[in-house]
Amino acid sequence: MAQHDYIISNQSGAAFRADLNNGLAAVVSQNSGATQPSTTYAYQWWADTTTSLLKIRNAANSAWITVGRLADTNLGLLALAGGSMYGALLADVTGTAALPAIAFAGDPDTGIYRKSANTVGLATAGVERIFVDSTGIHIREQGDLRLMDIDSSNWVALHAPSTVAANITLTVPSTVGTADQSLVTDGSGVLSFASRSRLVRATAVATTSGTSIDFTSIPSWVRRITVMFDGVSTNGTSAVQVQLGDSGGVETTGYSGGAASITSSVAAYAAFSSGFVPPGSAAASLRVGLLTIVNIDSNVWVASGTFDDGATFAGIAQGAKTLSATLDRVRLTTVNGTDTFDAGTVNIMYEG
Repeated sequence: MAQHDYIISNQSGAAFRADLNNGLAAVVSQNSGATQPSTTYAYQWWADTTTSLLKIRNAANSAWITVGRLADTNLGLLALAGGSMYGALLADVTGTAALPAIAFAGDPDTGIYRKSANTVGLATAGVERIFVDSTGIHIREQGDLRLMDIDSSNWVALHAPSTVAANITLTVPSTVGTADQSLVTDGSGVLSFASRSRLVRATAVATTSGTSIDFTSIPSWVRRITVMFDGVSTNGTSAVQVQLGDSGGVETTGYSGGAASITSSVAAYAAFSSGFVPPGSAAASLRVGLLTIVNIDSNVWVASGTFDDGATFAGIAQGAKTLSATLDRVRLTTVNGTDTFDAGTVNIMYEG
């Protein structure tokens, strides 16, 4: 260890030689010592043996700047070929999109820079593409978020509309939903899965036997049901009727409304209470038509339909029914419950 004030005074030959040798020793040892040299100069080196750090004096000769660690390879500095660091990498805060603080050899306008306080920008070709702050990741100028497929040959992209009048936040659902559901919004940007509106046709049933035909297991999301008649006939004169039901069974009372029919000689109207009753009661009537049943509130359903048999009558029916629970079944039967079906086909179609 050696330090020197680098001032060689006039003195005898032996003393001069010793003083000069001490100065050279200080030079070759980088002014090493447990304390700083008593006399300092701008850009002077000091090997601080107390902290094992190599330091250099600043230009104003007012403070020491640490250069590296004496005991470490390459003074602990990162080599051009790369390596491990022991501390933070502090980049220039004056970087811009055109000249990012952290860029690449041969491509200096592509990299990362400090956009503003607590905000990091990412630029390519000198243009800011993305910035990140405490609110999230911002992709600029309608840029894509591209999700690549397994071999990265194709992608699915998401981007904003060309113009947005005000900021929009969409909150994704907390679950994956179930089969056949759709993504819906509450109007405030909160997304959720809900049963989608869809049209489902049941399996047609021949009305050629039996006193009743049931369509069961109708989903709870259904809001409209259409009962379709194609040449439906019975062996008697009792009118056919459509009844609704829930988990407690088919309900046979509480229906309100009526049906009107026009025959070749007379117009007639008849009220009903045990079901929705289309017009026509002759045994030979081959009923064709649609009865649409719509849920208007909770378990309240209203019905309306038009019918004819292509020969003796044409008419309409309408009514209402409040169920005791959620609808899950529809029945086609006759008012007296004993006449049997002898011709035609019936089916239902439902939607949510």
